[in-house]
Amino acid sequence: MKYCEDYTPIEMMIISGSREIEDGQVLIVGTQWPIIATLFAKKTHAPNAMICYEGGVVLDSIPDRIPLFTGDPCITSNSVLLNDSLDTLGMILHGGHPDLAFLPAANVDKYGNINTTCFGDYSKPKYRLGGSGGACDFGSLAKRVITMLEHERQRFPERVDFITTPGYLNGGNSRQEAGLRCDTGPHAVITTLGVFRFDNNTREMYLDTYYPKGSIKEIKEGFQWDIKISDNVKVADPPTQEEIRVLREEIDPFGMYLKNNKAKAIPCL
Repeated sequence: MKYCEDYTPIEMMIISGSREIEDGQVLIVGTQWPIIATLFAKKTHAPNAMICYEGGVVLDSIPDRIPLFTGDPCITSNSVLLNDSLDTLGMILHGGHPDLAFLPAANVDKYGNINTTCFGDYSKPKYRLGGSGGACDFGSLAKRVITMLEHERQRFPERVDFITTPGYLNGGNSRQEAGLRCDTGPHAVITTLGVFRFDNNTREMYLDTYYPKGSIKEIKEGFQWDIKISDNVKVADPPTQEEIRVLREEIDPFGMYLKNNKAKAIPCL
């Protein structure tokens, strides 16, 4: 196995996200980084993964070009189900079938609550964002939720201004006390610097794995609270040369995601 030395933080984030996926799993997928991470997994180590998009599309093969969003017309020619949200959000998600939900975020707090609604007070926000779409359903009902976003300090407040998608709310048992099932909730937050998971008791986020080109000091500076570090914190394996080749040449040959990795657009579902 030959590891690659020439890769970007975005490519490392995408490959790390794909590593969370096992073959044969049912995935319900939000827009932006989740799209490319799940398609990469299907192309490499999880060919039997089933990809569901909220608008009513279920994929069992990879589109001819990478979708720009979950309603991109290119996905229809590769669908095994082409219907509406009643099927994917209703029967599939509310039926408890997805093993993993993948979501983007504008920002995420220490308990995994996701905001894609507004910055500032809801009634008079500094910025109004795209809102929920199906993201609240994803975070409320999927067995495990993975969030993917760039690692920037403004994206990690101690408490989000608005909870679009519930994580572990106030920590501890607050998610269950709010009426959400105990077998659901955030599983990981994956960024351009590392992989973060959640304590089984406090439900607070902690650093589980950081990337070879990064450092714990840099990671801590990217949070607005004192992020906890696992006692067994790990360094991730870098991408292999073959993984980078597949990602660049077969999944995103036109650089629709990879060459625009400095864009500051706020993602929403």
